[in-house]
Amino acid sequence: MADVNRPLRLTVPASSAWVVLVRTTAVAVCARLDYDVDTLEDVRLAVDEVATLLVADAVEGTDLSCELQPGDDASLSVSLSARTRSAALPPADSFAWAVLSALVDEVETSVDGDRVGVVLRTSRRDRVEA
Repeated sequence: MADVNRPLRLTVPASSAWVVLVRTTAVAVCARLDYDVDTLEDVRLAVDEVATLLVADAVEGTDLSCELQPGDDASLSVSLSARTRSAALPPADSFAWAVLSALVDEVETSVDGDRVGVVLRTSRRDRVEA
């Protein structure tokens, strides 16, 4: 069986047409980690929101990078980054930020020159047996 804890790196053109591949890949990794359906949907929405924000501000002709790093404890870090025109982080008081903060356990941002990065961290919620 393949090691589900290996990192996965995905680089796609910074275009809205490629956002679906990034979010689908994130959901597939979560499914391999046995996340419940609600958490899968939360990750899908969070990755979609970040990827869409980054692509909307991306320098034309550049790439959107995504790294998915599963943890030994069934946690997952999803790092998304792109070269942007504004080199600005999403505003922390925006609706988008509020949505992201509600969907995942932690959101971290960074700016390195014109490259903006967002890291989403979440974990598998233990199932309650009836």
